[in-house]
Amino acid sequence: MTFSSSTQRSGMRHLNRMMSWVLIAYCLSTFAARADLASDYRDKIRPLFKKHCYDCHGKEKKKGDIDLERIADFDQVKAEEELWQNIFEKVQAYEMPPKGKYELGFEGWQKAMAWLRELPKPKNPDCDQIASDRNANFYRGYVMSRRLNRAEYANTVRDLFGLVIPLADLLPADGGGGEGFDTTGSALFTSALHIENYLAATDRILETVLPDNGSRLSKERLAARVAIVGKSLPSKRESRLHAAKILDQWIPKLFRRPIQENEVERYLGLFDRAWQRGDGYVSSVRLMFKSLLLSPHFVFLVEPEPEERGVQPLGSIQLASRLSYFLWSSAPDAQLMVAATSGQLNDPNIYREQVHRLLADPKSKALGERFAAQWLEIERLDEVSPDRTQYPEFDNSLKHSMEQEVIAFVNHIFGNNRSLLELIDSDYTFVNNRLAVLYGLPAGQGEELQLVKLEGKQRGGVTGFAAVHTLTSFPFRTSPVLRGRWMLETLLGDKIPPPPPNVPALESSKKDAKPVSIRAQLELHRQQADCAACHNKMDPLGFGMEHYDVLGRWRETEQGLAIDASGTLPSGQTFRGPEGLKLVLMARKDDIIKQVARKLTGYAYGRELNHFDNCVIDRAMTALKNNHYQSSVLVEEIALSFPFRHRFYPKKDAEQ
Repeated sequence: MTFSSSTQRSGMRHLNRMMSWVLIAYCLSTFAARADLASDYRDKIRPLFKKHCYDCHGKEKKKGDIDLERIADFDQVKAEEELWQNIFEKVQAYEMPPKGKYELGFEGWQKAMAWLRELPKPKNPDCDQIASDRNANFYRGYVMSRRLNRAEYANTVRDLFGLVIPLADLLPADGGGGEGFDTTGSALFTSALHIENYLAATDRILETVLPDNGSRLSKERLAARVAIVGKSLPSKRESRLHAAKILDQWIPKLFRRPIQENEVERYLGLFDRAWQRGDGYVSSVRLMFKSLLLSPHFVFLVEPEPEERGVQPLGSIQLASRLSYFLWSSAPDAQLMVAATSGQLNDPNIYREQVHRLLADPKSKALGERFAAQWLEIERLDEVSPDRTQYPEFDNSLKHSMEQEVIAFVNHIFGNNRSLLELIDSDYTFVNNRLAVLYGLPAGQGEELQLVKLEGKQRGGVTGFAAVHTLTSFPFRTSPVLRGRWMLETLLGDKIPPPPPNVPALESSKKDAKPVSIRAQLELHRQQADCAACHNKMDPLGFGMEHYDVLGRWRETEQGLAIDASGTLPSGQTFRGPEGLKLVLMARKDDIIKQVARKLTGYAYGRELNHFDNCVIDRAMTALKNNHYQSSVLVEEIALSFPFRHRFYPKKDAEQ
């Protein structure tokens, strides 16, 4: 069948008219919907919020730095999409307003939720972007070429020389920054004290690996010395040539890059100076080596700036170091450096293979030692001192076992590509004799941690760790508040404001008084409106862990009173004990895994996350859901992400 040209033109005109009417109808419907949202905000929602929210989130009191009273019309609502998305999530979870005086009630909740659901959602940024002075207001920049933190420095020395040299007492501890980790460049400043400490650390390293006399050394120290100067010393005539060969071998290892032009000659100058004053061969090499260990190219993770400015991909050499310090907290090995120097690391498939190889290597235990210990706050166990009278079992050995259980558990998940959901609930843990006795498990495990299968739901997952129970207790008693807050902030990523001033602490029962449970005492806090909002969220979760005493032992009573480990969430949902608590947490598994993703991303990037990174987190969550939450999927998504493999270089005139 054929149509005339006039018929075709008529059909096209008809189609164009139809499309125009569809477009007009769409625009009118959109306008009407926005008009309804605007009028509903003015007539229904703002009065509702005035009654239930302004007392805590108004001009006079701005809890959480939120002032809803200032938002007078819908145009202001549209300008703050992320704020309203946060409000939507809080109201939907029955977390805000809190129960009591300001509670919305069912009809008010329905009215608020119907309006909040229709609000425009925050736009997802382009995943192939990072913050710069062109796309971020008040761009602060990020410190990227940073010094090694204390753990990274010690690990690098260990892997270079093949032995553990105690250096922790010489180097000051590094504070956390950004997302709470000591990998944050802006927190890794260098002071005069650091320089003095690096001098002392370098002297200790060289005293250990390069003493004048090679006799009476341990096997490990002798191997380190031989690796530098060889089994026998060269003749005087060949001494300078051998020193040059040492530099050829060690500069790429120490500086984590190929040798630069004239670099060998510069460091040979130090060898010549010592040699000419008669220091001897080993002493001359030691002075030369000292200058290498004190060089910024060793102490810092250096990322040279290219001629072209703006957002640029990292060079393969720099990417190799960024990857190895992410997964190993140590320097790249020979295989990774070969891939980097040959350019093979720029191949996405080879890069992905290297990511999985590093993750499967035993050195990836650094994820447990550095990432997990900081994320789960286990490092703070050093600040905890349970009362020795009530808990005489607690000593440095038990504390160390508690820490190592957490590290071994997390390493098992990442090292064996297990599901991240095992952080919430698992049928195994790692114990030695001390922990087995504490947990009521069969003894005979020895001093080293062993994987053991668990029966029942008393243990398993991070909420079953003794380290967590001790960390979230007071010296004399447990604390549902501290435990609930730890779960909300550390596992779920909620931010809990500090308590209001003049709130009295819970009192310990007097010797002759009738025992009062902690639950009963906490009821007093929830009677105060300022306290109720947070305590209604924290306390129920903490009550679910009340069967664990200060050290994490299981108990059925406290002060002669039966333990009540039930909890009622703001939504009205009830649960009981660790088993019920795990069901509650598993129902929010995506919130917990998203928190893991955020934290590991911040740890890897070495900076505070921004809204450009949300796309990376969302993409990782999609991949995790599609792959049974396997841990390697998260690591791969972070390592392959655009911000991990790129850096923003500001224009030179902007730096002046």
